[in-house]
Amino acid sequence: MAELPRLITFDGEARSGKGTIVQAIKDMLRDELGYKTMLIDAGQVFRCLVVAAADAGINLEDPAAIDAFLSDEQSAHKCVEFVKQVYRMDKDQRDALLYTNEVGANSAKIGARPLSQSFKDDLLRKWLHDAGEEGYEIVLLDGRALEEIGLWLQGEMLCDFVMGLYFVCDPAVGARRTLGFAGTQYADLKPEERAQVDELVTQINARNAADSKRAVQPIVRPTGAPVFVLPDVTQFSPVEGLYMATVDTSGNMTKEEMSQPIASIIARQLGN
Repeated sequence: MAELPRLITFDGEARSGKGTIVQAIKDMLRDELGYKTMLIDAGQVFRCLVVAAADAGINLEDPAAIDAFLSDEQSAHKCVEFVKQVYRMDKDQRDALLYTNEVGANSAKIGARPLSQSFKDDLLRKWLHDAGEEGYEIVLLDGRALEEIGLWLQGEMLCDFVMGLYFVCDPAVGARRTLGFAGTQYADLKPEERAQVDELVTQINARNAADSKRAVQPIVRPTGAPVFVLPDVTQFSPVEGLYMATVDTSGNMTKEEMSQPIASIIARQLGN
């Protein structure tokens, strides 16, 4: 029997930098350490559902309408096909379609519906099964509420859950990074730039609140786990089995300065 892929999850708050970091980790594991690595973006599934529902004329302010859309077999099949289509797009096309403020805000409304979580979980089960069949050694899973998901996938004998990282960030810092103002302090921004930051901070706070209060798979910081305030990861020591940690990315850092410490602890946890 082939060895199960090792699973590393990237969980946490909106605009905390985990998407940027997980891409860098994928490159490091593949190009520097030679692992056959798969990256699964679970959060992207909800963004796909937002676009598909909006295209179908669904009122995203109406939970009953969302549930009716997700429970319709034909609609669900079209959503699966749309997810496949999106994964085949080039990055610029995919980002333009899915990574707008409007889609981001609406993904919390979709994610709050239990049927959307079931839709996503069915895809994750299939993708992890395929990863094992195709000989992937590492699966990186980017999304929310992933400690629960990782343990479930391991219980399904689809992976070996070895590491879970939960990312947090000051919303004002996350907003400035997202908008391209990372090198400028808030007080030094132009009035119209501060307004953009303020608007995005409101959206980030709303998204985090919605994700933490939803009835199914709410986001939860790992209990009793160490906290790394990047770039300092000196307290890390590899463990046998599952290692959980919270990572604070609120410091004034470049993408490389955020990613490199995480790359180092993942490499050590994997035995490199």
